Order: sequence, then C-alpha cells, then structure tokens
Amino acid sequence: MGLGGADQHRVRGRRGVRCEHPHRENRRATYDSGFSPLPRSEVMKCALLSNSNIESLSRRVDTRHEMFIGEGYGSWIQELANPTSAMWRFGPAAVVLLLDGTELLHGYEGAKEDTLFAAVDEQITWIERAAELAPAVKFFVSNIDVPPLSVRSMKQVSIERRLEAYWYDRLVALGARVPNMYVMDVKGLIEGRGREQFYSKKRWYLGGMKYSVVAEKTLAKEITRTLDAIAGTGRKKCLLVDLDNTLWGGVIGEDGLEGIQLSETGEGARYRDFQRRIRQLKDLGVILAIVSKNNYTDVQEVFDNHADMVLKKDDFASLKINWSTKPQNIAEVAQDLDIGSDSFVFIDDNPVDREAVRSAMPEVTVPDFPADTTLLPAFLDQIYQDYFFALESTEEDRKRTETYLQNAKRAAERHAAWSVEEFLTALKTKITVRKVMDEDLPRAAQLTQKTNQFNLTTRRYTEQDLQGFRRSADSAVYIASVSDKFGDNGKTFLAILKKAPPDTAEVDTFLMSCRVMGRFIEDQILDHLVRELRQQNVAKLRLHFFPTKKNMPARAMLDRLKGKIVSQEENGNTTWEYDLTQGSPVTQPAYAELMPR
Repeated sequence: MGLGGADQHRVRGRRGVRCEHPHRENRRATYDSGFSPLPRSEVMKCALLSNSNIESLSRRVDTRHEMFIGEGYGSWIQELANPTSAMWRFGPAAVVLLLDGTELLHGYEGAKEDTLFAAVDEQITWIERAAELAPAVKFFVSNIDVPPLSVRSMKQVSIERRLEAYWYDRLVALGARVPNMYVMDVKGLIEGRGREQFYSKKRWYLGGMKYSVVAEKTLAKEITRTLDAIAGTGRKKCLLVDLDNTLWGGVIGEDGLEGIQLSETGEGARYRDFQRRIRQLKDLGVILAIVSKNNYTDVQEVFDNHADMVLKKDDFASLKINWSTKPQNIAEVAQDLDIGSDSFVFIDDNPVDREAVRSAMPEVTVPDFPADTTLLPAFLDQIYQDYFFALESTEEDRKRTETYLQNAKRAAERHAAWSVEEFLTALKTKITVRKVMDEDLPRAAQLTQKTNQFNLTTRRYTEQDLQGFRRSADSAVYIASVSDKFGDNGKTFLAILKKAPPDTAEVDTFLMSCRVMGRFIEDQILDHLVRELRQQNVAKLRLHFFPTKKNMPARAMLDRLKGKIVSQEENGNTTWEYDLTQGSPVTQPAYAELMPR
C-alpha cells in the first residue's frame, strides 16, 4: 500500500452547535427543546477523514473551527499512516473518522468470513497505531452499518450483523486501552432515522454520495457537537427541577402519596425513566437542585416513603421547597452554590413559572416543557445534548454534588466561627502541588475550559495544548489538589509558567475552581511556585490579568501582592512584575498545610 499524501483542502469556520447523546437507545425519539443551543466554543483544528465522498457533508459542518477535509475515497489510511502527510502537517487536535461499512469492505464481496474479519483487523490496526503515536490528539471513529453484501435466503447467516458487531467490539476494546480514542455512534443515528432516510441511491449513482441530505445534516450536527465538546466553554453546570407534574405526575399536596403518578410500569413509568435520566446527569457531574412551590413535609414524604423514587434528597445540592417565587428561589440557589445563574437550566411544567423566570432572569436557560409527557425521557436526552454534553467524566465530576454539600457545611461553620482566620484554621486545609502528569490532562484541560471567576487570563486549552506545554523545556504546568476536614475537593488549581529570557518567568495561566475560593489558597500556591523559581535563579515574575465580566475575584490577589504595574491597555489588560531577588511577593498568612509530593 502506497503512503503518498492525498489531495486535501481546508474549510475555515462557520459556527458550531452541540453534541449528540452517546447512548444509541436514546436517539430513537427526539424532542425540540425550543431553546437556542450553547454559545460557540473556542477555535481548534480538526481533521475529517472518510472512505466515501464527504464533500457535500463537510460543507454542512456548522463550525468555526479550522477544518482539514481529506479527499479521495481511500485516503484515510494514507493520511493516518504517513507521519508527513498533509493532515499531520496541519496539526489537528482532533481526528474524526467517518467510515462507511460497505466501502470499508469494498473488494471483499464473496470473500470467506475469515478474510472479512482479517480486513477489519487490518484497518483497526491503522487506527490504533495513529492513536498511540499521537496521544494528545483525540480520535473519534464511527461504528459501521453494513447493508446486505449479497442476495441470500432467510436461513443463511447474516455476516453483515457480525461484521458490524466485530468492528464495534474492536473499537470499544481499543478505546478502553487507548484513552484518546472515542466511538461515534453513527449506527445509532442510522437506526434512529432508518436506512431508507439515511442513504440516497439517487445521490450515490449520480454523484457518488452515500448519504441523503437529511443524513448529512444529522452527521454534521454530530461532528460539530463533538468538536465543540472538546474545546467548548459554554457547558451549563446545574439543572433546576420542579416537582409536581415534573418529577412525578400529579400534585402531592392534593393527590397524596398514593395518588401521584410514579411507577415502574404504566402511566408513572415515564416519570421514573425521566428521573433515571436526571440521575445519569448527576453521575456525569451535573449539579442538581430543586425549585418547587410546595409544602416541605409533603415532599419529604415522597422522598422518604415512595418506593419508586429514583432520585434521593442527597442527589440534590440545594433544595428550595417553599412558596416563594421561582426567580427568588433560583437566586438563592445561585448564592448557595456560589455559581452564576447563567449556568442554570430550569425545567418546570408550569408555563407561568417558566415565563416568570425568563422575564426576571433572562440568563437562565428555560426550555419548553413537552405537552406530551411520554416524551419526557427524550426531552431530557435533548437537554443533555444541548447543554450538558461531556466526552468523559472525571472523578471530580462524579463527586460534584457531594462537594457542594460539603461546601454547605463549610459555610455553616464559617457563620459559627468567631473570625475568618479562626474559620480558615479550623478547616485544616491541605494542598498538594505537583507538575501535571498524563493522567491529569483531562481534568487540567477541563479546568481551563470551565473556570471563569478565579482565572487571571481565561485562556482555554485542550489536552493537546497542555501536553505541548509539558514537553517544552520553556514551560511548566502545575496542578494542585485541595482537601479539608469535610472532604476532598479534588484537583482544583492549575498554573502554566513560561520562561522569558534572560531571567524572567511569566504566568500564562493561573486559575482555581470556585469551590475553594475564599481561603487564600492562591497566595500559598503562588508563594510555593516563587520558591521553586528562586531556586532556579529566576529574578523576575510577571503576572497578567485580562478582565472579563466574571473574573474580578482573581484581581483581588494581585492587589495583595507586592509588585508594580509595567503595562496597562485600554481594555484593562494589565501586567504586574515582581522582583524575586527581594523574596516572595506574597504577604498573606497561610492557613493551609502544604503536603509533600
């Protein structure tokens, strides 16, 4: 097989939208939430390769990311295998392999089964080699659909189904072994639409295009959503839910415990399935909160005594169950959780309450509630796709609700303490700072993409970017974990330092999760980094501050440090410089214990 580079072209950005739900069974029913999808994400480079004609499809990828589109029906292997190919010279952060099952096995018609499976193995091997040789690049490989390869009787074994399953199983096994490999469920999309709608014989015979216009639009959304998920900054954080006629059918205060609709089968099954979906969101790191006009004791009875409740009180980080207005309660949830109300998605069956929230708090996302409640599970799937999609979940994501409940306990203790100093000392906070390792990259990239309040520069980076900083002799990436007597907050701090000859270090990124703000941890970590820099004979340190609507809390640290402003622009971008020959610029007392690495 020749390894010569194929013809190619680039498509520069249009706009991006969202990402499809990863589970195939959840694509069978769809629901239009009636609300605009997320804001556009950061720009990144992506390569789109296929074994069929995707020229028309590529024009539908609604994204402002910079795209490399491979041309030629068989060029995908050459592009992957040749380290000097045009694709690798392009330098993608992600590679999308959209493979057609029929074309994958082209030329093997009538071949023995062993030959067909060997052909699958060979092509999986090319993907595996590329993914292993480029660990910082994310690979998204489609599963395949193989229409019948020949005419056969009903009793003849369907080799196509076994080939589809074998390809899928090989991809799943590869993804488990190679962390930068993901499976795109194109087969699920085809099953959701049906082959008759997905493929177009007319377009195939006239122009060599496999897919119908409907299919191209569906695939383009899938690709765009995936790209935006890699570099995106707009993922929502919290799902707010009503209770009556939302988590269950009926009104608990009127119908009583036995009268509400919530069951494993029958009319109440839709609500139980809806709750299961919400619980899955929580497991992916979405914060849950209740905002309901109700008597607390009535709701307590449902949580305590209804056998079919999937969600438990401990699944919710905040409970606002009273007769206050929805906007007032939502504002209190934002205060309790210490997150912006623009991070909320609010679900309520009552159109009056939905409109009240839209009017009073336009920054809150309020999708339309389905008139047909049998669509509730599909409705929640769409909410996930539009606002909460994640490529993967970290340990910090899975523990997020627990973390916010711990924060509530910290807040209660702070109110009981005699002073801030006594409170911070009583927390018994411990900090562990170390350089980023391979296993830290997903969380480190996530921190750059999601942290807004304590973030000096709000620069957004992918895992590939951070890997480049790690490997460079002129930069270093640090991550810190924070714990206290209430529990482990996980990896909540990131710093990127760069050399600036002859004897200066610049802080490219200095950020901290809002969950540990207010403890002066940032001062202590900076002091630790300064000590390391002084040991390396670094004489000056520069910190940059790029103001946004949300990051003013980060400015407070700069005001506490002993330094001077050396640059200030009209837009507020400011650079401070610190003379390390005179010691550390940090003056704030330390209230945490710095743990050995």
